[in-house]
Amino acid sequence: MSAYTPTAKWQWLVPSQQQSQLQLDTGAALQLTPFSSSQLITIEESHFTLEQAQFYWTFWHSLEQLKFSEEACFAASVDALCCQQFVRQTGHKSWGFNPVSQHYQPAIAELVFLAGRVSMLAIVTNNYGASSQLLLLDSGENLQGKQLLAGQAIVVLNDRLQPALQQKPTPQRHFAKSA
Repeated sequence: MSAYTPTAKWQWLVPSQQQSQLQLDTGAALQLTPFSSSQLITIEESHFTLEQAQFYWTFWHSLEQLKFSEEACFAASVDALCCQQFVRQTGHKSWGFNPVSQHYQPAIAELVFLAGRVSMLAIVTNNYGASSQLLLLDSGENLQGKQLLAGQAIVVLNDRLQPALQQKPTPQRHFAKSA
């Protein structure tokens, strides 16, 4: 079993006077997330749940495509999960980004590019119909020059997003026609 496999020992440590950010205690180490108590909803249960473990692996498998190290994949998966489960929903900030697609509906855990001054890589953590919550994996600037940092959560309209990885086309199978 890898040190990055969820276990019953995993616990969320809610920010307090001693710590300013949400942390995950794996029993072997503490993983600091980029989110402070002012950004979080009230956390009622500190246990790492089965549902959270399922989303954790979903994020992990998406991030594996980027050839991240195990440590980086673990940190980004924990941050994406924290973003999805505990970060307060905010209004979208789409005016700072270029529209680049139409009718695009990204899936949770899909890797996308956000169209600012340069495209920034992000992972989708939540969907809200016409908009999505993202965890930025790259730092960059929006169109007004505001600096955005990797690890930041942001909500934007889906038309500001495009897939980061092209899906491989499914092979067409030609079956013999029967009489």
